[in-house]
Amino acid sequence: MHTGKKILLVEDSRFITAVVGDYLKKNGFEIDSVTTGEDAVEIVCGHSAWDLILMDIELAGEMNGIEAAKIINNHKELPIIFLTANASDTIINQIRNISAYGFIEKGMDNTALLATIEMALKLHDVKSEIKQKESILNAVINSVQDGMIMTDDKGYVSLWNPAAVRLFGYTKDEMLGKELHELTVTDDFESMNKNGIIDDLFADKKVKELKIKHKNGQVFDAEVSASTLKINDKDYFVGIFRDISDRIKAREELEKLSVTDYLTNTYNRRFFVTRLEEEIERSKRTGRVFSIAMLDIDRFKTINDKYGHSIGDLVLQSITDYIKKRIRKADCLARWGGEEFMILLADTPIVNSGVLLEDLRLGISKIEIPNVDRFTGSFGVVEYAPGDTADMMIQKADSMMYEAKKCGRNCIKYMM
Repeated sequence: MHTGKKILLVEDSRFITAVVGDYLKKNGFEIDSVTTGEDAVEIVCGHSAWDLILMDIELAGEMNGIEAAKIINNHKELPIIFLTANASDTIINQIRNISAYGFIEKGMDNTALLATIEMALKLHDVKSEIKQKESILNAVINSVQDGMIMTDDKGYVSLWNPAAVRLFGYTKDEMLGKELHELTVTDDFESMNKNGIIDDLFADKKVKELKIKHKNGQVFDAEVSASTLKINDKDYFVGIFRDISDRIKAREELEKLSVTDYLTNTYNRRFFVTRLEEEIERSKRTGRVFSIAMLDIDRFKTINDKYGHSIGDLVLQSITDYIKKRIRKADCLARWGGEEFMILLADTPIVNSGVLLEDLRLGISKIEIPNVDRFTGSFGVVEYAPGDTADMMIQKADSMMYEAKKCGRNCIKYMM
């Protein structure tokens, strides 16, 4: 029994209406009937709720059953089964064109009619459930704040959610059916084939960080979580993209703070030691020689006592600003502590360091700060020798710097 299911019978034959209606009522259906297509459209498109429509094709009135079904389908999703006395190819093709749930030839056994109705109702329930799940899935996809992208195994985009539109700048219409790598990846992937970006993203299914290109040409940092799906024996690739530019910027700032002296904006002691150890290892591999210099500001305590620590800070900043403008990018300036600084001169033997260091010594002595006496610096210089460690080189440079102090300050001493 089908208690509660409501069927609208659209049939202009009173006899068929009576026979079919009585049979369906006996099987638990609620039946109402009209005789014209116009009446069917009016009642269905109103507020009445029907579970299924049995529609005769040839009806009284101006509108036939197929025309009425087209109008009804545009307003509501209801299973429609046609009743026909003419099952010609023309009629069948017309039925197919309007997504009907089948047809029954008049005069067929009522059992076949009941089976067709039951199958139509079940099919409609399944379609409704699928549609509801699709609606929920689409709502989730469209509401998430991360860009969600799906491509097939050839790299062609098949899903592009609103967050992806905001993230990449390309509309859904611009991306569907396009190859992802052509529009979104940076120069890092230029050498890849068209599947290269897909292979890279999904190689180990780990969260990755990479550079992505916006439609306007700007490059931003993105975090990508990738996975693969197999649908009907075909591989699909799903990527969740998140803009992490702010996170990367914050991380870089923290990394910079961890290796930077806050006052002079030069590298700090820890970074210099690491850099020196790396340079020693490089020299071991290549045989290329380098030098380091320790600089101490002469009589700096007197400057602080006479002018105050704010002026002392200004002196340190002025000196480091001057040195940074004179050394190369390959070199390294670091605040060692207090008024002491270390300079690493990459690929520079001690015999070649004199011109730069003398220029620095002379330049420091000429720095002018209003209402502050001139100041000078003393340098100790050492060249890397096989077997030296970072500590050994620093101790040697420190020793030479104190030799410069003993010799009257404002000079350079080399360990040859």
